[in-house]
Amino acid sequence: MSTARTLPVILATVVTLLGLTPVPCARVAAATPRASATSSSCPAARDGVLNAAPLAAGTPKTVALTFDDGPGRSTQAIINILKSFHVRATFFNIGLSIAAYPSLVKEEAGDGFLLGDHTNSHPVMTTLSAKAQTDEIAEVSSRQRQITATVPCVFRPPYGDYSATTINVAHRQSMSVWMWSDGGGDWKAKGSGSAHWVHYIESSVIDQSRAQDHPVVLLHNQMIPMPATVAALPTIIRSFKSRGYTFVDLLGRSGPPGTCGVSSNPRRPTYSSLDSGTKLASGDTRTSPGGQFILSMRADGQLTYSERGGPTLWASPTNGNPGAVATVDGGALAIDSAAGVTLWTTPPSAASADLQLDSNGNLSLDSNARVLWSSRRTLTALHAGQYLLPGWYVSSPDSRCRLLATASGGLRLTSSDGQVLWSNVTRSPGSRTTLQRSGSLVTVNTAGGPVWTSSTPRHSDDFVSVTNKGTITIATRKGVVIWATQ
Repeated sequence: MSTARTLPVILATVVTLLGLTPVPCARVAAATPRASATSSSCPAARDGVLNAAPLAAGTPKTVALTFDDGPGRSTQAIINILKSFHVRATFFNIGLSIAAYPSLVKEEAGDGFLLGDHTNSHPVMTTLSAKAQTDEIAEVSSRQRQITATVPCVFRPPYGDYSATTINVAHRQSMSVWMWSDGGGDWKAKGSGSAHWVHYIESSVIDQSRAQDHPVVLLHNQMIPMPATVAALPTIIRSFKSRGYTFVDLLGRSGPPGTCGVSSNPRRPTYSSLDSGTKLASGDTRTSPGGQFILSMRADGQLTYSERGGPTLWASPTNGNPGAVATVDGGALAIDSAAGVTLWTTPPSAASADLQLDSNGNLSLDSNARVLWSSRRTLTALHAGQYLLPGWYVSSPDSRCRLLATASGGLRLTSSDGQVLWSNVTRSPGSRTTLQRSGSLVTVNTAGGPVWTSSTPRHSDDFVSVTNKGTITIATRKGVVIWATQ
């Protein structure tokens, strides 16, 4: 148990930076009201103080590995081990350590690990005023944003020492407050890598978890080297795997970090179908499900598939031929001139095929679920002035993740294996989400009032995209990310 709460704040900070942080005892505090998170990239903060790993679909047992006090000299080794085992984890970082190792913070975020807030200087929070506590937490957000364009969505108080004020301050910054249920005691090794300490850490974590279905494991990656923690980690991971646990981060995400899911068969988009024999003359149009994309036969003879009010994702090379007709027939899509001369065609097939207008912006010729031809163009970015209506979405380049505008009026990022990776939990049916010319992504209700915003009105010509690693980003036209989800 910690005696640190009786020490001056300055001494506590020095002890932390030397890597000698004692493990605290967790205290229980009543849940406090939360502030609105209508402009945060984090999900709504959860009430109270949490210490049970989030649930995951399809598994009865989950475990959340968490690492406090970093980044430090053993962080890279810990990252490498986690990636080699394909497990997620959460890093509760200290602001002063972030300043010392910014490249490691960038790597943690880039590899898909969840970054949490552990205050700027690791003080005893209950000795500080509300303003001082706010400053300690906000400084970590500022430092993290500068490096990764993300902000922390979870908070852990140093030494496990908090008050109702601490909880309220964290919630006002859109962070859920997390403790732990399984402490490895690795801080006691004080930099030793002896077999005694490796065995101590392994047995401490494994033994404490035996009666828990959803443990939150506390380990450290302090400024000093932590060889015993690094050596014990593979055994700890193997033990949880052998006992049927699924590894999650504290937002409840499972599967390999930095991916849009593990499914080998990404979900097929919904589609509208043009049967074999269909003809499109000048001025004829067809739409995808929900009307997000329009197939148009233009007066100049060009067939296009475009986002409504947005860019053209595919176009035939037949412009300059007024009166041309597009035909789906003989297993091919062909465009013939007014005189009946074939101007362009997909490779012919003996099989009969339908032309599918996919809801992600792709065109394809399908014959009994076999793709004969595809435009291979999907909507992977939302540019200034473009919008999403309920049911419309933007895909990641590999089509495994999608940012969907829901019927309830919110935005939801889902992976190929059905996980909700992020949601803004907005409730306003019939809303429209638009990337404004100023650079802010904004959801407005049916009366035109904003109900959620990214609050990034500093740039023009920005674009929104979904990455293959399962994040939403807002970037400048030069590709500099200015806002992102974790």
